[in-house]
Amino acid sequence: MPLPTPKNGEKRSKFISRCMVDLTAKDEFKDINRRVAVCSSQFEDAESKASVVLGDEDKILFFANAAPSVMQHYFETKEEALKDAKKLGLKGIHPHTTKDGKTLYMAGPDHKTFMKRHDEILKEKSDSSLWENIKKKKDRIKSGSGEKMRKKGEKGAPTPDQIKKAKGE
Repeated sequence: MPLPTPKNGEKRSKFISRCMVDLTAKDEFKDINRRVAVCSSQFEDAESKASVVLGDEDKILFFANAAPSVMQHYFETKEEALKDAKKLGLKGIHPHTTKDGKTLYMAGPDHKTFMKRHDEILKEKSDSSLWENIKKKKDRIKSGSGEKMRKKGEKGAPTPDQIKKAKGE
């Protein structure tokens, strides 16, 4: 079985907890000390490959190929971060220190607030493109793709909430 790896934007503490549970559930590495060592090693390996490493004690890893939308919100100047905060509808900025000691700035009073707003924006974009996706699928079906529209309530079909949001309700 493959070993767990840190997710983009995951804190070290969260990864170690998730990794420990995963290895316990898989009945691998029965000794707790061995599980801790394996999980720590997995995090350190991922850290060496990360594009940005934030924090000292409880590090957060970011991978350039996994989160371009988040990576574009780190700025070298406070002024740039404040402009981004205004565009995103957030107040203030917060600093991050990279593993090489460089300070970068990001919109919002803290990272958690930024990520919450970032996720909301991504969801809004996906909701607004619902009608576009439905139209594209209908066009593919007309062209003979062999696909079928999903029925209401089927897995993968838009939920009532997604439809309401797409309608602007």
